[in-house]
Amino acid sequence: MEHPVFYHAPNARTGDVIPKFIDGTYQLFYLKGWRDRSDPDFVPGWHRMRSDDLLHMSKETPIHVVGGTGDLVFHEGKWHLFACIFPDGKQFVTHYISPDGSLDHWEYQEEDTFGPDGIIYHKSDWRDPRIEYDPVNQEFRMLLAARVNDNHSQTGCVGLCVSRDLKTWEYRQPEYYPRRFNGACECPDIFTMGDWEYLVFSSYTTLFGNYYVKRMRGTTAWQLPRNHRLDSRGFYAAKTAGYDSERYLFGWLPTKDDNIFGFWPDKFPGQDYRTWDWGGSLVIHQMNQLSDGDLGLCLPESRRTYFTVPVENRVLKLTPGWTKTENGLTSVSDACQEMALMQPLPESFYLRADIHAENARQCGLILNTAEDFGKGYYLCLEPENKRLVFRSWLRLYEEGGKTFPYDVELEVPVRTPETGAYQLEVLREGTAATAYVNGEAALSFRMYDLPSGNLGLFSLGKTTFSNIELRTDHAGL
Repeated sequence: MEHPVFYHAPNARTGDVIPKFIDGTYQLFYLKGWRDRSDPDFVPGWHRMRSDDLLHMSKETPIHVVGGTGDLVFHEGKWHLFACIFPDGKQFVTHYISPDGSLDHWEYQEEDTFGPDGIIYHKSDWRDPRIEYDPVNQEFRMLLAARVNDNHSQTGCVGLCVSRDLKTWEYRQPEYYPRRFNGACECPDIFTMGDWEYLVFSSYTTLFGNYYVKRMRGTTAWQLPRNHRLDSRGFYAAKTAGYDSERYLFGWLPTKDDNIFGFWPDKFPGQDYRTWDWGGSLVIHQMNQLSDGDLGLCLPESRRTYFTVPVENRVLKLTPGWTKTENGLTSVSDACQEMALMQPLPESFYLRADIHAENARQCGLILNTAEDFGKGYYLCLEPENKRLVFRSWLRLYEEGGKTFPYDVELEVPVRTPETGAYQLEVLREGTAATAYVNGEAALSFRMYDLPSGNLGLFSLGKTTFSNIELRTDHAGL
């Protein structure tokens, strides 16, 4: 089965993406995580693919750059590529130049390899270079995943070096050092949108995920936005690319196929409660700017319109506290949870529902639910807590409470809409899925153990569900 919505190549995971918009098209370089290196198609290192619509990808091309995340920049008629390597537990930045002007042939400039200085920056971390040109000072700025030499443990930072020739680099004080993260701030990325400048990075300590900070153009102090994270635990190593006012965020939704870190539950046979892998499927969010300069994540239009085949809405079962409306259903109970069973869900789909929460504590959608609602994946809007929560089927049972000592699996903050109405959109392709709320927040997740089932609605309190729309692609029929 092809995976145009959540891309991954056969026998491989999609790792860190280095997206660039070049000559009117998106060039996506990425770290390819091969599952089986004995595969006859195995080629180590970075791979490249091209896309005009961020849905249909060209055939992959290996570019024979072996190393970690990096960046590309065009200077004085030549393409320069920067990556990172990890010999003997050390970390260094590497430099390549394209000899023929293409994006697929690179010559390693071994003499330009360099590591942290050991004065400003600790020797432990030095990777993921990101290059931008500063026209005011006429120099290149390299942002890096690094750690500061300091007298405490929270030394993760976005490091900074500068150069005029892309060969010799001068160490500078960090671009961003919040004294918050116990590890390097990975995959840094920087861009401007309107009057604001944004710095995006990933963290694998403190709270695993993607973060960003903002500042007004022309200022130097970074500000924390209201929602500091982009997506949740099921999304990582995100970088951006775009042109004019269009900007997209590229990251990966990890799989749960291999016990890479040795933390699988011993007695649970399914996959939903395994630990996350490194790499998985490509997730692309469109970025938009909210009125206060914060960033929102919304569904790219090419993904919404990919699903063209409508699936008829059918209400199959209702608990007592519902009334039917012209465009949907209203839960009228104040203190009981009401549930509604609707039509079966296809393997791949686009789903949209408008949800007006009057006094509901929780309300939302159940994906792949059983007919008795005994199993399913819950997308819970919690207006009082101002968040969207993902809850898997095992949490409905005693075993879930015994096994997993936490209340929430995945969550993202959601602003309270003035009207009380939430537009919830969901994309699903195989085990991969992403939910979007009001073009503001995104939550990526996996569904392994229940591959099929019905759509369900639920509400604890009064809620109106309207404009429910389900579409699939031809392959999903």
